[in-house]
Amino acid sequence: VLKWLSSLGLLNLKGQKVVSRYSIIFLSSLDEHLKPIVQWLAAVGLGDDQIAKVITKFPQLFCCSIEGKLKPTVQWLLDIGVGEAAGREDDRHAPTIAGYSLDANLKPKVQALRPQLFCCSIEGKLKPTVQWLLDIGVGEAQIAKMIATFPSLLGYSLEGNLKPKVQALRDQGLGQAEITRMLVSFPQLVSYSPKRLTHRMAVLVAQGRLASSLCSAMTMTDAKFAACFQ
Repeated sequence: VLKWLSSLGLLNLKGQKVVSRYSIIFLSSLDEHLKPIVQWLAAVGLGDDQIAKVITKFPQLFCCSIEGKLKPTVQWLLDIGVGEAAGREDDRHAPTIAGYSLDANLKPKVQALRPQLFCCSIEGKLKPTVQWLLDIGVGEAQIAKMIATFPSLLGYSLEGNLKPKVQALRDQGLGQAEITRMLVSFPQLVSYSPKRLTHRMAVLVAQGRLASSLCSAMTMTDAKFAACFQ
């Protein structure tokens, strides 16, 4: 296994740290589990360097079953339009991931998917989050765009993060249409701490600039925010 990991470029300093956190890799069958996953990643054209980047960033993929986890999750994401939306995004810095044997017109959509999505439970995480977004008025195409722009959205807790933050926006007088616009254009909004969000909303509400400025204000450093709004 060590020799094979080295051939993938995963035993440099960064790779060693990553692999050490997932020692279960060394208990997995090389021929029956590890190699097939790498072959799966290469099936639609990922090169060795790209595969190494994906595995370094998301080594938990080695803990997933291709048939039981990876393929069904890929298909579910394609079914809701995430692959097509991701393929239209301009950001090509995040590592992409290949699916499995697909016809040529589907391959670019699978390649555009982000690997952090594949370790999420469809029933326990992905479907409930998408259903909640639908329930608050976000359209299917908008959801696909949000996930393509910010894949980590599907990893946040509904009860511990997403619902409280949307409620906080409502409590400041924003209507659902305005909240939907913010989330679709800037889904990273949910990634900021409640303390940061609450403080910056309070400042912007006092100036009557919440709806127009919140998304851009959340990305600012404390110093820049103070210079612009305080």
